[in-house]
Amino acid sequence: MVEISREERDVYLIPQNFVDTGTILGGTVKLRNAVEAAVLAVGSAVPLFYLPLAFNIRLMIVIAVSVPLAVFGVVGFGGDSLTQFVAHWFRFMKRRRIVTPTQQGNLEANRHRHLRLISKRYRVVYYDDSDTLPHNAQVLQRKADRHGKLVKRQTLYDLLPIEKIENGILHTTDERHIKILEIEPINFLLRSPREQRSVIYSFASLLKVSPVRLQFKSFSRKADVNAYLDKLRRDAANEPDAAVRKRHMSYIRFVKRLGSRDAVSRRFFVIFQYEAPTNERNISYAEIVSTLETTARNFRTYLAQCGNAIVEHENEDEFLTDVFYTLLNRRTAVQVPLQERIQDVLASYLAQNDTTALDKIPPAAFMIPPSLDLKHGRYLYMDGTYHAYLMIPADGYRAQVTAGWMALLVNAGEGIDVDLFLERQPKERMMQKIGQQIRINRSKIKDTSDTNSDFDDLSNAIRSGYYLKDGLANNEDFYYAAILVTVTAASVKDLEWRIGEIRKLMVSQDMNLQLCSFRQEAAFLSSLPLCAPDAALFKKYRRNILTSTAASFYPFVSFELCDTNGVLLGVNKYNNSLVSLDNFNTRIYKNANMAIFGTSGAGKTFTMQLIARRMRLAGTPVYIIAPLKGHEFYRQAKALNGTIIRIVPGSPDCINVMEIRKIDHTSSELLDGPMPEQSELAAKIQKLHIFFSLLIPDLSNEERQLLDEAIVTTYRNKGITYDNASLDDPAHPGQYREMPILGDLHTVLSAAPETRRIANILNRLVHGSASSFNRQTNVNLDNSYVVIDISELSGDLLTVGMYIGLDYMWDKAKEDLTRRKQIFIDEVWQIIGASSNALAANYVFEAVKTIRGYGGGVLVATQDLNDFFSLEDGKYGRGILNNCKIKIILNLEEEEAQRVQSVLKLTDAEIDNITRFERGSALIVTNSNNVTVDMRCSEEEKDLITTDRDELRRIVERKMQNQPETEES
Repeated sequence: MVEISREERDVYLIPQNFVDTGTILGGTVKLRNAVEAAVLAVGSAVPLFYLPLAFNIRLMIVIAVSVPLAVFGVVGFGGDSLTQFVAHWFRFMKRRRIVTPTQQGNLEANRHRHLRLISKRYRVVYYDDSDTLPHNAQVLQRKADRHGKLVKRQTLYDLLPIEKIENGILHTTDERHIKILEIEPINFLLRSPREQRSVIYSFASLLKVSPVRLQFKSFSRKADVNAYLDKLRRDAANEPDAAVRKRHMSYIRFVKRLGSRDAVSRRFFVIFQYEAPTNERNISYAEIVSTLETTARNFRTYLAQCGNAIVEHENEDEFLTDVFYTLLNRRTAVQVPLQERIQDVLASYLAQNDTTALDKIPPAAFMIPPSLDLKHGRYLYMDGTYHAYLMIPADGYRAQVTAGWMALLVNAGEGIDVDLFLERQPKERMMQKIGQQIRINRSKIKDTSDTNSDFDDLSNAIRSGYYLKDGLANNEDFYYAAILVTVTAASVKDLEWRIGEIRKLMVSQDMNLQLCSFRQEAAFLSSLPLCAPDAALFKKYRRNILTSTAASFYPFVSFELCDTNGVLLGVNKYNNSLVSLDNFNTRIYKNANMAIFGTSGAGKTFTMQLIARRMRLAGTPVYIIAPLKGHEFYRQAKALNGTIIRIVPGSPDCINVMEIRKIDHTSSELLDGPMPEQSELAAKIQKLHIFFSLLIPDLSNEERQLLDEAIVTTYRNKGITYDNASLDDPAHPGQYREMPILGDLHTVLSAAPETRRIANILNRLVHGSASSFNRQTNVNLDNSYVVIDISELSGDLLTVGMYIGLDYMWDKAKEDLTRRKQIFIDEVWQIIGASSNALAANYVFEAVKTIRGYGGGVLVATQDLNDFFSLEDGKYGRGILNNCKIKIILNLEEEEAQRVQSVLKLTDAEIDNITRFERGSALIVTNSNNVTVDMRCSEEEKDLITTDRDELRRIVERKMQNQPETEES
């Protein structure tokens, strides 16, 4: 039964348990609890009535004693009846122990327990020398062995029922065959209601064809940044610039702090077992493997419809070993990788000097922890980590939930694991039991007054029964579901705090969690990815649901955007996972282009510089063109020993727009062989036509032809023709000739009356206020961090300067196809908006489209969306945006947010977030998953990048305070 709320999100009903027997009063009170309450009440009341006191006093005593005992008996303790709780306690006290890998280790770890038991019957005496032992010492040893039977009987190898791992399948000691698949999640909560509905329907279809028993597991821990840190260290080692290496060390320290303090990573698994057909015997192992692989393909097909992918592992057996090793050794697994653990185990077996030792190694040897402490009723201790297990009681669910509600638990934080168990029941048998129970309840309600509280309970039970019956009749299946939550911490204090917090979280959603007191061992074994929940726990905590509701338990809801070789951006706001982007990873992203949108003050420049800095530290050449507030890029460029090029009137810096730059095509020739020769002069002339179209927007066709002839003449005067060989300088082999400058072209244009208008307009760049453009290139163009500042240009010169910068950057991008490089264009609307023209806009558009072929990427940023989409009805803006696989959206005003929503097809929830973003928050749109991220930076990075006035003032004050100290020293 699905209802549509005002937000048009589907709501699913979780009916109360209906077919369970052993309850009275419409299922609200367990029969066992009622019997125990009656026994307590009667057993305490009878002797109290025979006290030699007045009747009134005896009655008051009975009420004061027997009634609370009866209530206590009805309520029970922790979801159990009193006798069940006592039985669990006695069973725990009998079995509490420390389990080790060997029987001798068990005896030594539990020696205090043996001595305590023995000392009740014998006087314990200690001897320093074995020669002085009395003759009956062996008898005492046998007594100790008798008390140690329990702990000797079961080692960690016995506790972990894995016989072998073969063909990616777990073979258990109870002859079951288990398959584990790792699933890549999606960002479910940011999807539209229609998309969420599609995911749930696909997941429901999967449940219909899946095995009877399923276990879904999410596993969380502190983010493992070791691989990322190793990459940073390699980048630092390969960095020739000492100043940049110093920035590397600061960045590595920041990543360490972020990974150890804030970041969380999660993995998701689905576990199922081979289920033999009831009418077949003597099934071969090949048939078992084939059946499990077929089931895995079904999961792959249906989960792909949900948007999920199954993680492919090169070695499935090693993957299964790693799953158990990570779960059972949470602290050690961070410090000791599985491969190192395998080598240690192999070395220990080889040290036995037994040629067959390696054949005797059980798979569990690579997984088990040093010991397992089961001496505590509320938690267990394993590998330096405390574990507590809680379950949602059968009556602890909300009556109605929305799709993906398990994100509440999955995203609860570091150290919170969630296991969902589903078990499909035979439809015919459940239909029969439901019909029978409905008839019983209907007969009961006839004898109940409608003013009685039992009437409402029975009425609700009958409605739940009809809901289940109607669902089964409409092709739904009947499931039992149970949810187990594992809480881990490094200390008991932290563990108790986390237990309290997760309970508060559930209470805030009208749900409940119960600690598995004195049953931690059973819960621990249930949490293992073996699809084998403890039968007693499952029966106690299970809740009946139908297929549609089971699909609303969809657990793969916590997407993580974390590319190992990428640029670290920050932390996911929803699940605290690290967010890093490797935009050059062609297996994930079709191109390396990015676009940033944000209103003024949202942090657009900060985000650009943060990405640029971290790309430079990763060894990627970075080229930035800054048409506005270029001074904001200076501090970081100087810190990275970058080159700052100021293209402004009067500046000593100049990039000769007429220069034909020598480009190294060695990598292209090695990859593709000798390429057909293309005239470099002809290509340069085409670019110069774009330059002059920006400078003189009203050029006629005739003037363009005359200009073309003048440009050819100018180059010919320098000895350069369409023959590429003419570019070589005879006086300096391997170098190009001296190139003409705008003044040379101006001379040619001035000589002909037909081109004198063009010469007069060009005169400003040759002899006028902008004559700094009329020089040879005099800046270092080979630096790996280049900032071209054109922010002091205005009017038509701004687009001209922007083009000069882009022309230089495009030449650099075409060098060395095997090397990454990134071009940053701030305020790109200046050259593709209404103030530009189609030629210039198309030049940028073509660069964005084709730079992928040269191993590069373009990042464009804008705060003016109206101008971004203004030229030719937004043709170039939309074209550039469609060729940017990654979009980063900062805070936007309502009107701009709605425009972005229509272009990027964002959901209402995403737009609400965008309009409420604080500075430093962003929505990353990539592929089919969107991520909300909090940008994170170190104090050093903030000092070099920030544009906030208050922060800049504090930096100045701090430097002024440090200046006298420096002078004194």
